[in-house]
Amino acid sequence: MGGKKKFGQHFLIDESVVRKIIDFANISPDDTVVEIGPGRGILTSKLSEASKRVIAIEIDRRLCNLLQDRLYAYNNISIINADALFYNYGEIPERFKVVSNLPYYLSTPITFKLIENRERIIDMILMFQREVADRIIANPGTKDYGNLSVVVQYRAEAHKLVDVGKGAFKPAPKVNSSVIRITPRKEPLVKVADEDLFFKIVKASFAYRRKTLKNNLKNLNFSDEFLGEVFKETDIKPSQRGETLSISDFAKIANFIHSNQDC
Repeated sequence: MGGKKKFGQHFLIDESVVRKIIDFANISPDDTVVEIGPGRGILTSKLSEASKRVIAIEIDRRLCNLLQDRLYAYNNISIINADALFYNYGEIPERFKVVSNLPYYLSTPITFKLIENRERIIDMILMFQREVADRIIANPGTKDYGNLSVVVQYRAEAHKLVDVGKGAFKPAPKVNSSVIRITPRKEPLVKVADEDLFFKIVKASFAYRRKTLKNNLKNLNFSDEFLGEVFKETDIKPSQRGETLSISDFAKIANFIHSNQDC
């Protein structure tokens, strides 16, 4: 069974990579594990052997049928035919781990969805296209640092675990992959008075990477005079670019604007 292009299907076939992922996940017999995009089940069966139960969410009906046949002997696997973006993770009564080879075309929105459900999640071991993984873990001042870096790192710790070559999949993708660990924080990395405003500021700051911070924030309809006050009080230069700011810097800007002007 070949992968469907519309679902971004590249099936993991390398058993050595599977073993590494299982080791990274540090699964106990009491753990519930959610797998998004189980594909042909190469990882699902190993997760089942290590955990209390596995909830495998697969959007492709034909793969659900294949998994039902292939994994019928495992009585602790629930195969759910659903879109992971719209699945209600609150229906899972216990906290759980997520271990997945995410579909490339939906990896960012699925990550945001999981971050939204962070209070339910113990830990995540996720496979991404390498350039997406590099953006998630990027530090300020690097070319990969951007909106995705800030959104994830504000609410979770993220670390790369291993790079995975194209040959680990069938059909082979055009790009390499990486496995990363994302662990939800008990509290956000920094305190912000208004999270919606904070993320609005972050998104605007990276909208045009060649523009200065001042020019990007002007797109939010702030006056030059008010932005001058923002930069003076936060000790951030208006000529800086978004990728040079730490998450703490973004919090300073958002908190000052929250305290001094409705947005």
